[in-house]
Parts: sequence; C-alpha cells; structure tokens
Amino acid sequence: MDTSNFNQLFKDLQPRLYAYCRKYINDSELAKDIVQECFVNFWENRDEVISSHEAYLLRAVHNRCISHFRSQKVHEDYESSVKLKLKEIELHPETPNPLSELYLKEINELLQHCVEKLPEKCRLVFMMSRYQCMKNQEIADELGVSIRTVEAHIYNALKIIREELKDYLPWITLFFAEFGI
Repeated sequence: MDTSNFNQLFKDLQPRLYAYCRKYINDSELAKDIVQECFVNFWENRDEVISSHEAYLLRAVHNRCISHFRSQKVHEDYESSVKLKLKEIELHPETPNPLSELYLKEINELLQHCVEKLPEKCRLVFMMSRYQCMKNQEIADELGVSIRTVEAHIYNALKIIREELKDYLPWITLFFAEFGI
C-alpha cells in the first residue's frame, strides 16, 4: 500500500471509525487519538495485514477502546487502594505500616531527585527555605537579592516539584505537608 492509497483509506474510514469509537469513549479528543493511533499502527504494520483493511482497523479501534477501559479501571482501583490506605493511616497513625514506610522512602527519594534537578539558584533558595527553615527575608539578606526574587524562586521550585510528583499527591499531602507542596 502506498501513501496515496493510505490517504484515501484514511479519508474513507476515519469518520466511521471515529463515530464507532465515540459510542464507547465519551471524550472526543481521546476518541480522535485512539483512531489516529490505530491508523499509525496500521501504516507501520501494513505489510503484515492479511484481512481487509477496514476489518483490521475496526478491530484495532475496538481493542484500543477495551484497552482504555482496562487501563482506566486499573488506575481507578489503584487510586481507591491509595485512598483506603490513607484513611487507614489517618485512623491509626500509631500503627507501623511497612507499605507507608516504603511509600515514604520512595517519595522522599523522588523529592530529593526533583530538588537536585532544580536550577542552581532556585534549588539553593528552596533548600534554605525548606531544609534550613529560613525566612524569606533572611534568605534575601544572605544571598543579596530582593525578597521578591526569593519568593519567585520558591514559587518556581514548588511548581516544578508539584508537576513532577503529581501522581504521588495523596501521599505527599500526608507525609510532606511541612514542605508546602
């Protein structure tokens, strides 16, 4: 199959495959992405496709929809599990919990890695603020910068760290409240 045939196939089938996908997927952008991924996969494997192109693409879209639902279910189950563990820890904070200790260690390592990746000045200001518990004015005086500069560095550091650790937010909220993340 050459590119002109592929382009024609895309023009003919894309609207129908998108409509089919939308029957299962509520998000229009996600449905477009799924159909697009199926066409890309088809193009990459076009020499191996032995069934009709339409049947292949329809099955591919169907399978991707199912895959999406499985992935979403796994994510929701994991999220529920984390929430349940958080509730358990909140209700019984005195009980040692190996899982929470493991999460704490992992999050602490991730946080350290994020701090190490910060730009030099930003990292220095963040560490002075969070690890040495210095006030913004003290940091400004020591570094010879304005308090606004200190505030900007702390804001940027927290923004970067928050983005890097967004998947761990429930645990971070529980364990690292003192960092103000």
